[in-house]
Amino acid sequence: MRRLILNADDLGINEQRSHGISMCHEQGILTSASLIPNYSNSQKAGRNARERDLSTGLHLNITTGSPLSRNSDIHTLLTTDGYFLGRDGLERVLQEKQVDLVQIERELRTQIEWFLDICGQPTHVDSHHHMHVHPAIAPIVISLLDRYAISFIRIPSEPPLPFGYEIEPVQSAFIKHLSERAESARKLFKAQGIGTTDNFRGLAFSGHASKRNFRHIIGRLPEGTTELMLHPGSPNPHAEPFDADPQRQTEMNVLLDTDVLKELAEREITLCSWGDLF
Repeated sequence: MRRLILNADDLGINEQRSHGISMCHEQGILTSASLIPNYSNSQKAGRNARERDLSTGLHLNITTGSPLSRNSDIHTLLTTDGYFLGRDGLERVLQEKQVDLVQIERELRTQIEWFLDICGQPTHVDSHHHMHVHPAIAPIVISLLDRYAISFIRIPSEPPLPFGYEIEPVQSAFIKHLSERAESARKLFKAQGIGTTDNFRGLAFSGHASKRNFRHIIGRLPEGTTELMLHPGSPNPHAEPFDADPQRQTEMNVLLDTDVLKELAEREITLCSWGDLF
């Protein structure tokens, strides 16, 4: 059996992304989403997802935007302006051991409790920039998952495959590095009885979204359950570069294409959500 979870990251990051994700769920083939907790549209998007029965996990975020905790309680994670340090900035201070890990636990706990209030129990946990598999952060996440009885986590490990399209060397190097980190984290999560999917895809698809490349993925889908990480969204030309990228609309178009659903059926691939893994 081959099952496929089509999961949209960054639900709640802004109105356009949330609107696109909602459309892909209601009118297309999107089966799951991950709600980011600390952006302008987060609360509204979370409540809408719950009302519309969208399978929703928690997209932990300690790299961008403002925290949910008081700045003074997590100051080692923030710039002087009170914003998170960004992915590279957090990686740097972790390497230099300039972060108070208790403060990471505090902010992550606050985000989990926020999600519980808005959406109830998350179907799974993943994170912005995949920081939950960082070797210093994974043990903290494990403790919190146990505390809040959260059963599933994303392991963003994508093996080198014949994708059918060219991957830039920088992106290939990033995928290799992240996959190695994720495999190390997998052992820790598994030892504590925390589940995940059998396979993961989406790192190489990012920036290369098209109907053709989607077909390459499903044409080589392995046995078991695979999560495909996606970032669809309605057009937003005045947003940050990632949101303004036409790829957001391209991913949305793929998820709304009725021919894609027919092809999945022809290949005997069953769509499911993270919620179906319980």
